[in-house]
Amino acid sequence: MNKKILFVDDEPQVLHALKRDFRKSPYKCFFAQSGPEGLEIIEREGIDLVVADMKMPGMDGYEFLQKVKLKAPHIISVILSGYTERETVYKSLINGTAQAYLSKPWDKESLENYITQLFAVKSALEDQNLLNIINSVSHLPTIEIRYQKILDLIKKGENLSKISKVIEEDPALTADVLKLANSAFYGQRVPISSVNRAVVFLGTNVIRDIVLSLGIINSFRKIGKAKIEINKFWEHANLCNKIINFLYIDLFQKKLPDGFSTVGLLHDIGRLFELIYFPEKFSQILERLESQPEIGWLEAEREIIGVPHTLLGGYLLNWWNFPYPLIEIAFFHHEPLKEGVINKEIAALVNIADFYADEILNITPRYPPEPEVFAFLKIEKESIEDKIKEFEEQGERDAAAT
Repeated sequence: MNKKILFVDDEPQVLHALKRDFRKSPYKCFFAQSGPEGLEIIEREGIDLVVADMKMPGMDGYEFLQKVKLKAPHIISVILSGYTERETVYKSLINGTAQAYLSKPWDKESLENYITQLFAVKSALEDQNLLNIINSVSHLPTIEIRYQKILDLIKKGENLSKISKVIEEDPALTADVLKLANSAFYGQRVPISSVNRAVVFLGTNVIRDIVLSLGIINSFRKIGKAKIEINKFWEHANLCNKIINFLYIDLFQKKLPDGFSTVGLLHDIGRLFELIYFPEKFSQILERLESQPEIGWLEAEREIIGVPHTLLGGYLLNWWNFPYPLIEIAFFHHEPLKEGVINKEIAALVNIADFYADEILNITPRYPPEPEVFAFLKIEKESIEDKIKEFEEQGERDAAAT
């Protein structure tokens, strides 16, 4: 049966353009000029995915998508809107009102590919083999109350001073927030010594991702006995995150978008899941790769565990209500140029940073990025390696300064 898509926009010319673009698509499409009209169609037609504008009279897109989430939580919600609604868009992604965002004007092929990818990811998350593996473990990691308290304050839009005070109650979290705020890749020249200033500088979007990431890692620490391996994982993830930020600024002359501030910390969370819940099988994977490196991580995982860490990671991030862009990177950081991946530039950088973080930490086995990844970013492999050396030298200077 064809999937059903609902487009909601108050501008008739926009709906006309979407009707034209999706006339020959494999989907059954519906169109509404208002939120209330869209809700009526959802009630009547059993919609699978909604694409909505944010700025609409009466019931705006945010209110509409909130009602969709309450009425039919299974529906995939996508925002298709302009730059002027940026703050509302971020709010929608953070609290799970919407899973994804595309900006106007859109590219016909990219939009259809993206929707196809969203359906494919949802289908993968419902794969019975994956669900059997997830259900075989006693319980999934949950966020501790101390972290959840901060996340709730951010979600409610509490003032920054109140959020800062709660962070200051946790010395470890305080240290991590200040460390990130003072990192060279954020371009901050004057040292930040207070949590309140760090929160103002980084913004609540980044703070939320930091708190959530640290909460997840710490929850894994409490479950697993392999503390040394978990610490190694964290070292790799933290270094990977720094490399991504460094390369993004160097290549694109701008800061990594807030929504991806912790992408390096979380892209391999599925591998940590394997390490904690299936330590014997994880060891078998390593042994298999040492004897037959040509197989590759993903195939070895499919053979020994049943699913790759990319699928497990995507499932976990979805379960923790992370925005779709981060779920997408978890899914495709080993296949960054796959058709339908919307954030190919960042996925390609994660692919590169993942490898060079292993190189720096002397972690084996390693799988270098495909030549196509460098070509996509329009940079030679040798140039990337020069930048990695520069990154290491900068890190050594920063360490010496402290």
